[in-house]
Amino acid sequence: MPSLNRYLSAAVMIAVLTAFASADDQTRPTNSLTLFGDDSTPLLLSSERGWMPIGTVDWDTADIPSLMPGETRKWRLESSYEHERAGGQATVQIRLRGAESAPTFTHPWSEGTDTRAVSYSNWYESEDSAKLGRGKELIEVRLVAPPRRPLTGKLYSVVLETWDTADPNKARQASPSAPNVQLAYVKPLPTVRNDSGPSSRADFDAVDPDLSPRAALTFALSFVESCLLGDLPSYYRLQADPVRSLDDGTAIAKYRLNPPTGIPGVASLEDYKRRFDYKIYPAETFAQLFPEWFDEQRPWRPGENSWLFMGRNERFSGFIPENLGYLVFLIEPDDHGEWRVVARPGGGN
Repeated sequence: MPSLNRYLSAAVMIAVLTAFASADDQTRPTNSLTLFGDDSTPLLLSSERGWMPIGTVDWDTADIPSLMPGETRKWRLESSYEHERAGGQATVQIRLRGAESAPTFTHPWSEGTDTRAVSYSNWYESEDSAKLGRGKELIEVRLVAPPRRPLTGKLYSVVLETWDTADPNKARQASPSAPNVQLAYVKPLPTVRNDSGPSSRADFDAVDPDLSPRAALTFALSFVESCLLGDLPSYYRLQADPVRSLDDGTAIAKYRLNPPTGIPGVASLEDYKRRFDYKIYPAETFAQLFPEWFDEQRPWRPGENSWLFMGRNERFSGFIPENLGYLVFLIEPDDHGEWRVVARPGGGN
């Protein structure tokens, strides 16, 4: 599993795509297929060359599992690439061109300078959900550059992911399972379980309002507000001491963390909420994306009442501002029931 830093770079993180879905959906990854590269010998890209062939895929022999009755299927690409500083919007596109169609996957653009990104594309859903295509298809790539600014880059690897969604009616009859949310860093995750027992997250508001999703989100936004306003006393007070690194669980004294920087054009929490998408996810959800956080060999692991806040995606442009590590963090209640920011990427730097 890649480290958190890999996902938190501006070129990598795709941001929250949708709000919590209905509690009856269930989405899960079912297959991955390498379409190009072994991550060692890159292909040179040029925005002046247009579409370039990089291989073929034969759907008749590809090892794609069959759909279960009542399921639907969607696809996306995970690609590793780099390009020089663009000075504007640039992106890597990959398409699978067959006799009948040419579905195109677009990866987010980055203004990084020669920075390698491991990025996820948009979703693709086919009317024939059992297959993306038929027979053999040509795999092509192109690097799209801003007007009058040719770019070069490198493509290292392309992996096709398959995700299946169960029929909601069948999900009710099966054992309780997590519904679908297309989340955050880059991987779709299930949302909060809607079990019938009193300990389920859906009932937290009634059983323990202080540990409810609403209370967790309210606290998380108060921490974001202290960062936006440069309120250093609140910034440090709202964090645990020490704060843990989400990468390896190591500790760092909270007063050694860098002070937050503001966001141009964002002068208040309301400005932030209008401009950015933000969500908060319970441990049972984010554990599926980062199981290494719960490894017994780590010096620290998230607790069962922890929540992951994700709020780096600009709502309208999809842009991910750089150097704003305080928009991703983990919170937990302390021994006195008070919420605290307990972990941040790279120890919060």
